[in-house]
Amino acid sequence: MRGKINHKISDALRLDDLEQITSYIMEICELLVEDFTRKNRKLPNNENRIRSIMLEEYLDNDIIRKNHDMLDYSFTPETQENYDGKGNYIGRADIRIKLKTDFDKHSAYYIIECKRIDGTEDLNRKYIEEGVARFITQKYSAYYGKNIMLGFVVREINISDNVKKIADLQNKNLDAKIQGNLKMVCKVKNCEMYKCTYQIEQRELELKHIFSDFSNIVD
Repeated sequence: MRGKINHKISDALRLDDLEQITSYIMEICELLVEDFTRKNRKLPNNENRIRSIMLEEYLDNDIIRKNHDMLDYSFTPETQENYDGKGNYIGRADIRIKLKTDFDKHSAYYIIECKRIDGTEDLNRKYIEEGVARFITQKYSAYYGKNIMLGFVVREINISDNVKKIADLQNKNLDAKIQGNLKMVCKVKNCEMYKCTYQIEQRELELKHIFSDFSNIVD
């Protein structure tokens, strides 16, 4: 069992978990675009509805999880975050990912925070200030020291160029101390993934940034 092995091995296994999760998310984004294009379906230009369609019809679909060897992971929507001890929760995360191996640990999970992207400064700022900043200010927890930002690209843009704009904006956000360069991890047909390491007090947080081009299937 994971709890009985040393920390180095445990950390390596968690890294493998995150790699498997991010690969799965990118595969799902590709599948969603393929399915919607073939069936002539359209996604609403709405962050919560896109997230719910992706989650209910794909990410947490039992058949799809089985086909992608993801039955050891569960995906749940809009989970309350950080109880304040006074009957309130500080935040609400878009998607929580629980690992079967850590199911007995209440606070052990990854978070996916979803935001729309259309190339405008307005949505780029929201991606940072209402997305990334929620991890940096610890409104959202980070049990494993790593989490995921998922950008729904709803208009045809050059994703790589827009990522540079996002990086420039977050490095100018001195008040929230959101500094860091987004480094390319991989690129497939409709998705690009980057990673960025942020300093939170005395520790580091790594965010994987996945941008999926849904522009051809969004109303």
